[in-house]
Amino acid sequence: MCGIVGYWNRDGQQPASPEILEQMVQKIRYRGPDDKGIWTHGPVGFGHCRLSILDLSQNAHQPFLTADGQGVLSYNGEVYNFRELRKDLEREGVQFKSTSDTEVVLYSLHQWGPERAVKLFNGMFAFSYYDLRTRTMWLGRDRMGIKPLYCANIGRTIVFGSEIKALFAHPSVPCKPDMHALTTQLIYQRLDGAWTPFEKVESVLPGTLLKITSTSNETITYFDILRDVNVDRIIKNNDVDFDSFLSEFNELFASSVKMHLISDAPLATLASGGLDSSHMTAVAKQFKRDIVAYVADVEGVQIKEAIKAKQVCDHVGIELRPVKIDTEKYLRTWPAVVYQNDQPNYFAQNVAFTALAEAARKDGFKVLLCGEGSDELFGGYAWHVDAYRMWRARRLHSNFIPNVAPLRFVSRFLNKLAPLNFEELSIKPFEHLSKAPSILMNDALAYFTLDGGIRATREEALFRKLAKIEPIEERAFLARAFEDCYSHLRTSMGCNDKMGMLQSVEVRVPFLENKLIDFGLHLPCSAKYKKGITKYLVKKAAEKTIPYDIIHSRKIGFGISNHVWRNTKEFLKDGVLPELFKWTPSDMERIGKVAFSDHLMPFHLLSTELWARIYFRNESPEALGEELYAIGGKNGKNS
Repeated sequence: MCGIVGYWNRDGQQPASPEILEQMVQKIRYRGPDDKGIWTHGPVGFGHCRLSILDLSQNAHQPFLTADGQGVLSYNGEVYNFRELRKDLEREGVQFKSTSDTEVVLYSLHQWGPERAVKLFNGMFAFSYYDLRTRTMWLGRDRMGIKPLYCANIGRTIVFGSEIKALFAHPSVPCKPDMHALTTQLIYQRLDGAWTPFEKVESVLPGTLLKITSTSNETITYFDILRDVNVDRIIKNNDVDFDSFLSEFNELFASSVKMHLISDAPLATLASGGLDSSHMTAVAKQFKRDIVAYVADVEGVQIKEAIKAKQVCDHVGIELRPVKIDTEKYLRTWPAVVYQNDQPNYFAQNVAFTALAEAARKDGFKVLLCGEGSDELFGGYAWHVDAYRMWRARRLHSNFIPNVAPLRFVSRFLNKLAPLNFEELSIKPFEHLSKAPSILMNDALAYFTLDGGIRATREEALFRKLAKIEPIEERAFLARAFEDCYSHLRTSMGCNDKMGMLQSVEVRVPFLENKLIDFGLHLPCSAKYKKGITKYLVKKAAEKTIPYDIIHSRKIGFGISNHVWRNTKEFLKDGVLPELFKWTPSDMERIGKVAFSDHLMPFHLLSTELWARIYFRNESPEALGEELYAIGGKNGKNS
């Protein structure tokens, strides 16, 4: 795990500056405290900071150059099948000087070309590769967006980095809010597609390559669920015996966990007490007998993850290390987490995640395994079930109406419950499940004025792509889960990476291995949701590894009690948000009153305020943490 930066003055008028690259690297040095490097060639420059995980020697120093000096790579991540790729390259005459995956990634790109090579990579990655033979730069990300990468196209200069803050160290990149994106962020609490809350800065999309020459930019999509999912294969899998799916899942998941345990640095696991991380930890124990698990012990939550995690670890025979997180720890850490995330946080558990990574790093661990990705691939969220039930009700009511046609008053009543025009409904298939304010949802233009219609058009496209899947409620369940791979999962992956890297810890996700992704995407609904049970396949697999009551307990997510922020309303006074959104003092008072009557809205509002103060007032996260605790801690004691 590392941090990468770089830029290209494509007009060729100015050489790349090692000093600027050094400043960019320093902004994210925590991503790679073990080593750093700068490379320039005329107007092109790469920078790198390294967290040594595979081949801890200087042989894997980056930026990494090919033996002939014609290819250079700055790379962040792990490609777990690098040994197999290395054998193929050696058969073609490539000679290696290190045992790292970095060198294998470089020669794969250089020997086979990025468009072929990137499809062969099984892992998590973001990279910049410059081919001096063709004077072409390539930026790429893994298929599910586990590793982040951002870029800014300013005039004739391309600037990129693992985190947005690194881009601002380049003199051409302005640090200005994008108010359209920020409005969307406040309403939906997260952004979609390539959007960021900063002007001129975009996210390189997962599953894409950017091919950049001195005169052109081209985006090449090598993986996209909407395009690549095979609907006929899903339908065909309806005839496959469930036990065959179970056997295949067990084999694929064990192989993935074993693959993700490859490390020359100490490694541990996150065990939240939920299904996915618990099953993952139990499987990891089969390959690494001395593995250690961490769990957040959060003050004030009704259902203690630490208690459930202890039950799992006692059952499996693993040492569990709880990390206590009280209100003081949370409030003091929160601003640093917002800064680290580059944008207002969507997940309240990001602070707890950082605390876990901090504790693990102090204990000497540089790698953590986590259970993210299972819910999206195998149908684990309540809103997947909501979509299923809503469309099932529509179908049943629709089928019932013709049989009672003479009873016109009944027909009219049922029509209100379940409109019959399914084609029209599929344009906004999950409208009634959205958490956006209803006043906006009633306005069709809201779909396009907020996030540019990204979600609405994608949901419609997914629903239409799965049109052959019947009954329609199964189609809705799958479409909703696929949609989460674009929005929910990408947000989660970006946060997990940054929260871990703040403590110089690499976070790995065994559920998001290439073969598992392909397997999960092509399962029929009945393997994911059956007899009212979500994530049915994963739960059946886990019955052999962890306690039954853990498997079938109600899914609660990573709980954070709102008592942490419920007394911090005063922090919003004289803030930046009124300036950005042109709110009057009375507006702010009314907004604060409404927000603090909700469970999570104060978290999102405060996260946005913290983000704005850090990036536009240059206030330090440490000072803001003190202020936040002085307000929230004091008021909390008095409440």
